[in-house]
Amino acid sequence: MGHPLKFIASVLMPLLISGSLLAANADIPQTNTPEQGTERYDSNSGGPEASPKSDQPALHIEEAASQPAAQVQAAQIIADYQSAIDQRKALAGPFDPELSELTFALGKTLQRQNRLDEAIQAFQHAMYVNRVNDGVYSLSQEPMLRGMIDTHIQLGHISDAAESYQKLLWLHRKTYGADDPRILPLLDEIGQWHLRVYNARGRRDDLYHLNIAHDAYNQALAITAQQHGPDHLSMTGLLYNSAMTAYYLHTHERKHANSWDNTDLLSERFSQTRWVADDPFLSKNYFQNGRRANAKMLDILEQDPSVSAADKATGYVKTGDWLMLFNLTGPAIEAYQKAYSVLQNTNDAALVTALLGEPKMLPRPIDSGIQGAESLAVAENASAEFSSQELKNPTDELVEVATDQPKPEAYVMLSVDISEKGQPRKITTLSIHPEGAQGFESRARKTIIDTKFRPRFDNGQPVPTEALPVKVLIQ
Repeated sequence: MGHPLKFIASVLMPLLISGSLLAANADIPQTNTPEQGTERYDSNSGGPEASPKSDQPALHIEEAASQPAAQVQAAQIIADYQSAIDQRKALAGPFDPELSELTFALGKTLQRQNRLDEAIQAFQHAMYVNRVNDGVYSLSQEPMLRGMIDTHIQLGHISDAAESYQKLLWLHRKTYGADDPRILPLLDEIGQWHLRVYNARGRRDDLYHLNIAHDAYNQALAITAQQHGPDHLSMTGLLYNSAMTAYYLHTHERKHANSWDNTDLLSERFSQTRWVADDPFLSKNYFQNGRRANAKMLDILEQDPSVSAADKATGYVKTGDWLMLFNLTGPAIEAYQKAYSVLQNTNDAALVTALLGEPKMLPRPIDSGIQGAESLAVAENASAEFSSQELKNPTDELVEVATDQPKPEAYVMLSVDISEKGQPRKITTLSIHPEGAQGFESRARKTIIDTKFRPRFDNGQPVPTEALPVKVLIQ
C-alpha cells in the first residue's frame, strides 16, 4: 500500500486550499447505483449508507455558528474526504487502490474526532479494498488492522482488539513464516499488551489474555533460542515476562477457581493460541515455571561478560519484585541487596536512587527489551501514581486521540507509610477529585491495601518510608 497521504497530497489538499472540494469537481459525474464497498460514512447516522446521487450537503450556517471552529473544520475535512472517495469511485471504480488510502485516512480522521464506529467501518473497507488489490496475505493491511485495534480499545471492545491483534500475527506468519525472527517484535508487543490489559482488569473472563501472553512468550523464547542460542542476552526480557505471566496465571487460578472450564468459545475465537489448560504439567506449576524463568534470566546476566552492572542490578531487582509478589520477602530482600551491592561498585548514585531509593508499586513495568513500551501498574478498578511518576491506563498508552472535550480526571490523593518489608501501613486521604465523589476513597484505599511494594533501601538495608504521596486514578 502507498503512503496514506499520497493521493490526498496530490488531489485533496489543493482543493481544500482553493475552496470546497465538491464545488471544484461539480462536473464529475457520480455513480447512480450503489455497489459493494461503495458506501460513505454518514455523520448523522453513525454508519454507512449508499452513496447519494446528488452532491453531499454542506454544513449549514446555523450549525457551524453553534460549534467550535475546530469542530466545524474537522466536519468539513471529513465531508471533503467522503466526497473525494465518492468521486474516485466514479472515476476509477470501487476497487481502485487509491480508495484504500483515502478511506484509511478518513478512518484516522474519524478516530481523532471520536466518531469511533464510523472509523471502524472505514478501516474495514480500506482493508477490503487493499486485499482485493494486494492479496489476502499482504502486510500492507497492517495500518488498517492497527487502526482497528486502537479504535476497538477506545470503544472498550477489548476482545475485538485482541482478535485484530491475532489477525495481524496471522499476516506476519503468512509473510515471514511461523519461526522467523522478524515476528519477534510483534509477539512481544502482543504479550505486553495482554499482560497490561489483564493487570488493569483481572476479571475471571480475562483469563484468555494470560493464555495468549503465555503462548506469545513461549513462541518468542523458542524462536530466539533457535536464532541465537538459549543463553543469548536477548532471552532475558522474554524470560522475565514469561515469569510475570506465570505469576498472573497463579493468582488468577487462586482468585477464580475452575476458570478454565468455560473457554471453549474463546479457544475457537483465538484458534492460533495453544491453551494452557491443555498442558496439565504447566497448569499445576505456575510458580515453579516462573521461578525457573527468573533463574535462567539471572544466569544469563551473570555469565555474559558484556552485561553492564546496571543491567545486572536491574535483573536482580526484577527477581526481587517477582519474589515479593509471592510474599517471599526474605529471598526478595536478598535479591534487592545483590542489586544494591552491584550498583555500589559503579558509584552511580542516581541509578541507586532510581532503583532502590524510594518505594515502588508492584508489579513493575513490563519491558522485554525487544520493543520499547512504557508500562503501567494498575489495580482492578484504579491505578496509582507515586511521586512524580506517571502511570497510565493501558488503553491510553496504546492510542493517541485528539478529542474535543477530554474527560476530567478522577483520582484520590493519599499519603501512605511503607514498611521495610514493602507493606502499606498508615493510609491517610489527602483529597478526592472530583470533590465529594461517592465511593472513591474506599476504592482507592482498597487498591493500596491490596498492593505490594518494593521497599526503599538505605546503605544496603530496607528501611520504612513515611508519608509517600500516592495518586490513585479511578477508572
